[in-house]
Amino acid sequence: MDSAGKPDVSVIIPTRNRAGSLGCLLHALRHQTPCSLRYEILIVDNASTDDTPAVARGAVKAPSRVPVRYLYEPRRGVSFARNLGAAHARADLLAFLDDDGIPNPRWVSSVWQAFADYPEADCIGGRLLPHWTVPPPRWMSPAHWGAVALQDRPSPMWLGRDSAASCLLTANFACRREAFEQVGGFSPRFPRCQDREFELRLWTAGKRGLFLPSLDVTVEVPADRLTKRYHRRWQATTGHYHAIMRYRDTVDASGRLVPENPAARRFFGTPLFLYRDAFQHATGWAQAIVTGNSTARFFHESRLFYLRSFVATRFRSWLSADDAPHARVEDACLPPNTP
Repeated sequence: MDSAGKPDVSVIIPTRNRAGSLGCLLHALRHQTPCSLRYEILIVDNASTDDTPAVARGAVKAPSRVPVRYLYEPRRGVSFARNLGAAHARADLLAFLDDDGIPNPRWVSSVWQAFADYPEADCIGGRLLPHWTVPPPRWMSPAHWGAVALQDRPSPMWLGRDSAASCLLTANFACRREAFEQVGGFSPRFPRCQDREFELRLWTAGKRGLFLPSLDVTVEVPADRLTKRYHRRWQATTGHYHAIMRYRDTVDASGRLVPENPAARRFFGTPLFLYRDAFQHATGWAQAIVTGNSTARFFHESRLFYLRSFVATRFRSWLSADDAPHARVEDACLPPNTP
């Protein structure tokens, strides 16, 4: 495509074995509110074994003003898929959606307008709102929304070195190509939490992100993600990868990204303040049992699963003498098998 036909936005969709939801997403993207923007859709099939290739190729062949391209990534992992899509994208704005979300009718134009309105933003994210397939359980509160890839804030929020605690979820995310390439894209060493790890590298490089509540994507929440078992496993996995990326070592209590202090006090590789956190959550869990507050009880319980996994990962690294600041553990270091 010559420069005259270069798209304004490239929408990248990594997908694996979700042929049904992929079709709905493609329909929503190809029927955005008419505007003068030129955009393209890149479907990156991450080794699907269902009808995903047929759905994608059907979209490629269907007549439309929006070009659709199909790519195949045989290496399992959403980071591989997103990076392949970015490598083939032709726009300077890279927009990412997951295959189970439905963007609002003005999503593409809103992404482009957001970068025009905020030229200082290197990446932008938006709300992920629930479509409940079954009513959520009583213990399900916004504190658990991260586990089901939901995100909702009432007002815009800047992220960067001075506000690194929050995360823009890649199910509704866009980035300037220059910033994406400068930090090397998504890391395949993080099959989970890759958005957090990617953004920490952005903030370290001095980039800035912006959350905008006007960018809406609706995400279907399947019933199997509304079980305590699922949430315990999610917390354990998150704790594992946070320990690897040294998130709790480099983001201080005020949310600022700071250089890791090699002399900081640790016990078996874990900062001492996390043991204090564990004691506080254990106390809160016990109090919630006494008062019969099931929502608070499971919140504290889930945080204890996170902390147990974090400490276990650091302990294994400590035993193997691989606990130096900014150390990285290879993919073979899997999260614990949590009940």
